[in-house]
Amino acid sequence: MKIKLTPGSLALAVAAFGATPLACALTPARIAAGPTTYVWLSGSSSTQNSVFRSVISLCNGLAGNAGANDVHMYMEGTTPEPGKYLGDRGAYACTMSAAAGATLSGKKVVVYHTVEGGSFNTYAPHLSMAGEPNPNGYLPGSIKRVNNLAGQDGAGKCAAGAPNTTNVTLNGVSYAVGRYNNCDVVTKSFTTTLKGDALGLPGQSYPDGGFSDTEYLVNKQNLLITKALSTIGSEVATNIGQAFGAAVSYPLYYQLQKNSITSGDIAASCTAAPFTAASPNLTRACQPDLPAQRYSTVANKDSISGVDGSLFGGAIGSVVTLARRIPTSGTQSVSNMRFLAKPCATGVSGGAMEPAVTADSTTTAIVNQQSGTGGVKIALNNATGAGQFAMGIISMENTPAPTATAERWAFVKLDGVSPNSDTQQRAKAMDGAYTFWYELSAFTAAGAVSPASPAGAALIVATTTMLGNSDLQGIFVTPASSGSGPTSKGARLGNSCQLAIQ
Repeated sequence: MKIKLTPGSLALAVAAFGATPLACALTPARIAAGPTTYVWLSGSSSTQNSVFRSVISLCNGLAGNAGANDVHMYMEGTTPEPGKYLGDRGAYACTMSAAAGATLSGKKVVVYHTVEGGSFNTYAPHLSMAGEPNPNGYLPGSIKRVNNLAGQDGAGKCAAGAPNTTNVTLNGVSYAVGRYNNCDVVTKSFTTTLKGDALGLPGQSYPDGGFSDTEYLVNKQNLLITKALSTIGSEVATNIGQAFGAAVSYPLYYQLQKNSITSGDIAASCTAAPFTAASPNLTRACQPDLPAQRYSTVANKDSISGVDGSLFGGAIGSVVTLARRIPTSGTQSVSNMRFLAKPCATGVSGGAMEPAVTADSTTTAIVNQQSGTGGVKIALNNATGAGQFAMGIISMENTPAPTATAERWAFVKLDGVSPNSDTQQRAKAMDGAYTFWYELSAFTAAGAVSPASPAGAALIVATTTMLGNSDLQGIFVTPASSGSGPTSKGARLGNSCQLAIQ
């Protein structure tokens, strides 16, 4: 299904429903009153905000849909919007519109969304329940979601009283969305005899599926998983691309600017007063370059032992931090592919390199491992505060919003090409100049062990459609997609190890 948004329908939505959430909003009391449908999505943290926006674009009163806007979100912390800073878990509740399809249309739906542990947690709970032997310990065995929403208002599991309001922009139009903060979370554990909890309900006890930055086969190779995808469900190649970028702390950004001045790529004024290593010039004209081979040197297990700040022109013996993700992360998977050729160059010809892990740290090269994108941002910010070099990979749906104490990091060029030369942070990826992008996979659980509910399966299809029809930062569709969103020149055709072709 393609959803075409017209200026008239958007204007009507803003005038009628965009100003404030209505009194009929899906508060905990209304959720408890039922009937309520529950869906649980898990997986990619790099698309947390894009998935959130796509889900609520299916709701009444938003994105040109008819009906009253009753959307509320339930946040683990106080982040204004999922994916904008901290929090690996949230929930979104609304009455679904016709855009969500016949299975969901007109229903009050709570969508739990967990990005803890990253993309592989799209599949991991179902593999645990299917008896994957997991000799290497990559299946976490449990993940968390926001606690049951019913009855939380004033019960201490979310902030008591009336909700806050966040204005969320969808395809250029701002809508008011109610927001409850500081919601409690609950742990669900998965074994061959336990589907999350004793109830074993899809969408509540265990996830229905979700999104992964790379396809199952890449995860299967990286994590030495034995079971075939068909054992736990199925996935579709969305043909939706997302760009990633190398993000660095301010002191490294400033040093890379010095390097780019020396090479004649940016003006000498880019590092002139009042700019410093603690507060560099972040204008696009002064964006410095990071050669990919230097990132590879830090990220590679066999070369990190010789790394210190002098690799980038800093002082000999100074510290470099690699803020990487845990092995189950899709962002870590794409980092491994781009900088270490793993797992794509495995086999008799060799070529793939092993990623550096925490145990490979030295006194001058520290590997800091994080479970979510927010953790990488914090590590980069902390390095800025300590006056140290740090680097990590973050998806381009993210834009830092620096303050005196937070979000002090920035994207750099990679081999001379900027990932964010445009405000939507995708133009160079779409035209083929910037090659650090991959295509999402959408997984739906199926089979006798842990099948998705009909509502869960329907929501994954509808969300995938909306992802392809929306204007989202860092996200685009490829020519292989039927989506109406911004379209790239190249496609990987669902194979992350394949170079993009036109």
